[in-house]
Amino acid sequence: MFKKILLPVDRPDYDQKTLEVVKDMALKYGSEVVIFNSQDLSPNIYWVNDPVMMNRSPINNEDFSRDIVSKVAEFFKDTDIKITESTSIGDPASEILHLTENDETIDIIVMSTHGMSTTKRFLLGSVTNKVVHHVNIPILIIR
Repeated sequence: MFKKILLPVDRPDYDQKTLEVVKDMALKYGSEVVIFNSQDLSPNIYWVNDPVMMNRSPINNEDFSRDIVSKVAEFFKDTDIKITESTSIGDPASEILHLTENDETIDIIVMSTHGMSTTKRFLLGSVTNKVVHHVNIPILIIR
């Protein structure tokens, strides 16, 4: 049923419940799991004048993205699940949508929501919210 599952992640300590759901689905259906991270190069509006962010040493976004994906992939290391690690640079929601449009073998997206309040989601938006409203394949949201 689900031959390829897209698992977009935003941090190395990704939501455990979501990882368990993906693992169970992949084992049940013999699915490949594509673990994906995208780093947005545009600064968050709140960080522009943040002294902590201004004094932080620059990071290599591509290395950072690969590190996140490889750490999440470790969760699946003791299984027979085929894992594909994928990264990109750009707006995460746009990159997720771009990936699903260009890889027709992805059957479902499984992602977690961080439980933003309605007001915060309206003002800032959320990756999950943007993907839900524009994706053309099934999506499973874990809260």
